[in-house]
Amino acid sequence: MGWLRMVVVGLMVVIIAHKLSKMNKEPPLPTLDPNPWWAPGEPQQEDVSINRFNINFSKKEVDDLKARLALPLRLTPGLEDANFTYGINADTLHTIVQYWRKKYDWNKRQTRLNTYPHFKTHIEGLDIHFMRAGAKAGSAKNVKVVPLLLIHGWPGSFVEFYDILPLLTNPQEGSSVVFEVICPSIPGYGFSQGSSKQGFGQLEAAQVFLKLMKRLGYKQFYLQGGDWGSLIASNMATMYPNNILGIHVNMFTINTPGANLKMVLGALLPAGVVVEEEDQHKLYPLSTFVSMMARESGYLHLHATKPDTIGAALNQSPVSLAAYILEKFSSWTHRDNLHQPDGSLLQQHFPISLDAMLDNICIYWFTSTITTSVRLYAETFNKNFVSKSLDNIPCVVPAGLVTFAHESVNSPKSFASHKYYNIVTNNDQATGGHFAAMEEPALLATDLHQFVNIVEKKRT
Repeated sequence: MGWLRMVVVGLMVVIIAHKLSKMNKEPPLPTLDPNPWWAPGEPQQEDVSINRFNINFSKKEVDDLKARLALPLRLTPGLEDANFTYGINADTLHTIVQYWRKKYDWNKRQTRLNTYPHFKTHIEGLDIHFMRAGAKAGSAKNVKVVPLLLIHGWPGSFVEFYDILPLLTNPQEGSSVVFEVICPSIPGYGFSQGSSKQGFGQLEAAQVFLKLMKRLGYKQFYLQGGDWGSLIASNMATMYPNNILGIHVNMFTINTPGANLKMVLGALLPAGVVVEEEDQHKLYPLSTFVSMMARESGYLHLHATKPDTIGAALNQSPVSLAAYILEKFSSWTHRDNLHQPDGSLLQQHFPISLDAMLDNICIYWFTSTITTSVRLYAETFNKNFVSKSLDNIPCVVPAGLVTFAHESVNSPKSFASHKYYNIVTNNDQATGGHFAAMEEPALLATDLHQFVNIVEKKRT
C-alpha cells in the first residue's frame, strides 16, 4: 500500500500547492512612520550627538544587590530525581547565589565590561546604547575593514559578545577582512531606553538600528545575530536591502506557507523527498520536535501576553531574575541538560562561565530592564505585526546561515530558501547551542569570516 499512500500524498500536494499559489503572493513592504516618538509625551527636538559613557553603577546600587542576595532564601526542595525537568532546582540555585554573594566581584567584572568603549545617542526619542569594537588591521596586508552590526537576543545582552570580538576585529588566518563592530542594545534592554508607547516591536528596532548606523557614517554594512538579533537583522535586510551588504544568522525560523507545507509533508514522505536526509534530524520525528517546543516555549506565551506581570515579579528579586534566566542558559545550550542534577550549569565542561552569566544578569538587574525586554514579545506576536507579512517578503541580500547542533530551532536549507533567496553559505556545526557567541566564539567567528570573504570577493 506504499504506492497508494504516495499517490494520496501527491494529490494533497497538488491541491495545497494550488491554494498556496493564490495565498503566497508577495506582499508589499510595510510602511513605517519615518519619525516616530517613543519617549514619554510629545515629540521634541532630538539631540543627535553621540556621547561616550562608562558602565559605573554606584556603591549604593551594588550594596543594595548584595543586601538582597543576603536575604534568607525561600526555596522549595526539588522532587527526587527531577533534575532540571521542572526548571532550575533549589540546590543549584542555592549554590549559585552563594557564589554570587561571596565570590563574584562586580567591580572587577565592571572593569572587564568597560574594555570596549560604550556610547549613547538619541534616536526617535530613546537613549540608544551601543558598544564599539574597532578593527585592528595593523600592518596586515590585503586586509579590508568592513562594518558589522552585531545584534544580541533574549535573555542575552551585549555581554554575549566579549569573547568573539577579538576574533572579529583582529586579522584571522585565511581571512581578508576584519570588522569594525557596532554592538547595540535593543531598545528596552540594558542601557537602551525602552519605549513608553505601545507598538515598538522588532520592525521598529530595525529602523532605529538603520538610523544608528547611518549616524555613525555607515550607509552599507553587514549584519549578524541570533535570537532577536536574527529576526531584527532579517527585517533590516528585507526592508533596507540597499543598505545591507550581507546578513549572517545563527538562528533562523522560517514561517512561510511553502516552508510550513514542507514541514508537514516531510513527516509523511520518505527522507530525502522533501527534506534532505542529512537535515532530517533537525525536525523529525515531528512529534519529538513539537513536544520539545511545547516544553521549552512556555516563557514565550507568557511574555507575549502578560509581559508586565512576569516583569514585575522578576524585578523585585535578583534571585528570581537569576533563576528565570539561568534555566534558559541551561536548557538552550544542550537539550539534555535538563536531565542533569545541576542542569550542567556547575559542571566544568559547561561552555559559559558562571561569571559571564552573572554579568549578563547584573546588566538586567542594575538597569531594571527585564520588563521592557520581554515586552518585545508582546509587540511581535500580535495582529499588528503579523499583518505586515514580513515572513512572506523575500530577503534578497547575500545570506550566511549557520546551525549549531543544540539550537532549539533548526531549519533545513530547503525551508530557509523560502525566505532567503541568496544563500551564500549554509553550514552545520557539531557543537554549540543557542548562545553561540558565548559557547563557541571561534566557530561562529570563522563562519562569519568565511561568509563575508565570499561576498566581498564577489563584490570586487
